[in-house]
Amino acid sequence: FFSSQSQMSSLLLCLSFAPGLRVAPVHATAAAAASPRAGHSSPFQRLPLACAAAALIAWADPAMAVSGGGKDYSGFDLTGQDLGGQTLNGKEFRGTFAKGASFKDSKLRGCSFFKADMSEVDFSGADLSSASLEEAGLTGALMDGAVLESAYLTKTIADAESIKGADFTEAVMPLPTQKALCARADAIGKNPTTGADTRESLMCV
Repeated sequence: FFSSQSQMSSLLLCLSFAPGLRVAPVHATAAAAASPRAGHSSPFQRLPLACAAAALIAWADPAMAVSGGGKDYSGFDLTGQDLGGQTLNGKEFRGTFAKGASFKDSKLRGCSFFKADMSEVDFSGADLSSASLEEAGLTGALMDGAVLESAYLTKTIADAESIKGADFTEAVMPLPTQKALCARADAIGKNPTTGADTRESLMCV
């Protein structure tokens, strides 16, 4: 039920200050919250407001949570989720498990994917300007048409399946990684958003 250890800890801490409360099973809690019987308070009504909020967050759908106003989604399991076309600028995805997820055409400026499992993720057309992809697992990731201006990259970017039309202008990466990207047959094309040539943005000689 819990998307992260921190959510579970918050809920347990909150409940520890409310001795004697009986928390109904999830299905019963939802039913009682929807239509409490006259003269009987629902489990949520018996919980302090902060605890009720913690309970709702704990059982929230990760995809719905990510689209909200919060910033820290580190450690979430977003495996196979469709987050395409969303505005997620500045959000934290450090250590997130997102294998096979889609961020196609999403705005991800300044996001951190440090040590996240982004294998087989679809980043095509995404704006990753100034994002950190350092030590992120990128095996099989699609970077076609992605904007990676001033992004922070490590050798794992070379594990991406495709980089055609990606814009690497002023991206920070190790020199051997830059050379490996330049040697790829798919380091071609122009970025559809910025118009930058992929090879020129990589400063290939």
